[in-house]
Amino acid sequence: MNQATTDRGIVYIVDDDPSICTLIEAIATQAGLQAKSFATADDFARYTLPDQPSCLLLDLELPGTSGLELLERQISDSCRCPVIVLTAHGSVRTAVKSLKLGAVDFLEKPFEPAALLERVQAAIAADRTRRAASGSTNEVRKRLATLSPRERELLAAVIEGKSTKMIADTLKISARTVDHHRANLMEKMHAANVADLVRMALEAGFNAKS
Repeated sequence: MNQATTDRGIVYIVDDDPSICTLIEAIATQAGLQAKSFATADDFARYTLPDQPSCLLLDLELPGTSGLELLERQISDSCRCPVIVLTAHGSVRTAVKSLKLGAVDFLEKPFEPAALLERVQAAIAADRTRRAASGSTNEVRKRLATLSPRERELLAAVIEGKSTKMIADTLKISARTVDHHRANLMEKMHAANVADLVRMALEAGFNAKS
């Protein structure tokens, strides 16, 4: 699969109405997106999602497992794609509940193709941004895992805002040794400066004791 293909967003449709699936697939394809339909929530749940930006258009009224039940399953899945609830039986109560369960938007049938496409593209763009941020965080965590115990101690001290002299006194080493460890730390973490180092460590959830 080439880069152009993997960069394309994909729209998943879970709806037991074939005409709705066909319409949404046509809208998505015309906009340069990929589309894949499922007649039931269970069919979608069994599908292994490829690693690419996507969104899910989910009908609430489905045979078997309902759309809301599928949303509940998705709560603990950190890799889930954004969900847009799509139903002909919309109400304030179901809209609020679906949003509380993690849906990013709510659209009633019949819908305007332009309105649906706008929301789909916004959801895919948000998923693309989330994936980029997640990939960056994972890379930082890999770098943190390469640090020696001494470098982790030093990083914790830097995050606390301690000066070189304070770090040297705490760790009972010379200021020159602190500078040496700091240089190694900056190189391993690919940090441009101390502020960049602290930001990366905090965003990655650094814990000196772990």
